[in-house]
Amino acid sequence: MRLTCPCCSEQFPFEAGLADDEGKQLAALFADLPPKLGKAVLSYLRLFSPPKRSLKMGKAIRLVGELKHMVNEGSVTRDARTTDRRQASPALWVAGIEQMIVQREKLTLPLETHHYLRAVVYGIAGDAAAVQALAPRSTKAAAAEQAYRNERYYQIKNDLRLKLITQEEADKRLQELA
Repeated sequence: MRLTCPCCSEQFPFEAGLADDEGKQLAALFADLPPKLGKAVLSYLRLFSPPKRSLKMGKAIRLVGELKHMVNEGSVTRDARTTDRRQASPALWVAGIEQMIVQREKLTLPLETHHYLRAVVYGIAGDAAAVQALAPRSTKAAAAEQAYRNERYYQIKNDLRLKLITQEEADKRLQELA
């Protein structure tokens, strides 16, 4: 099986990506990350690449390992000198990385440490509205909402079938429901 590199569009055999021990180690680190975080970390690693050179595998392993450790702690400090901790879910770390990627031009690259990311995530964790927006909804709440939407959908369809509402009104209600 051949894969295409998303960065340079070069094709290579799947086995080649995992041929050396460091490649296997990096793949294992990514396998333990939530999918959204893993995708964000791939972009984040580009911020550490020296200009006109590629990021060394050993450094990528170290960076991903450090980041994984910070995420698994479940909280974040602004920097290593402070003890004030804030709760930080993987979704907050993804938001922090995405914010850094958007502001890439303003950063001094290549990055050397995770200090700036930690400060960004700490700031997001202090914003109650951002935390609420990024918090995963409970499965019960999601199921209840889906049940309501299904019930509402069939109610609109039945009202249309019984000619209690016009086609235009049904389309409008279905669009609002979506």
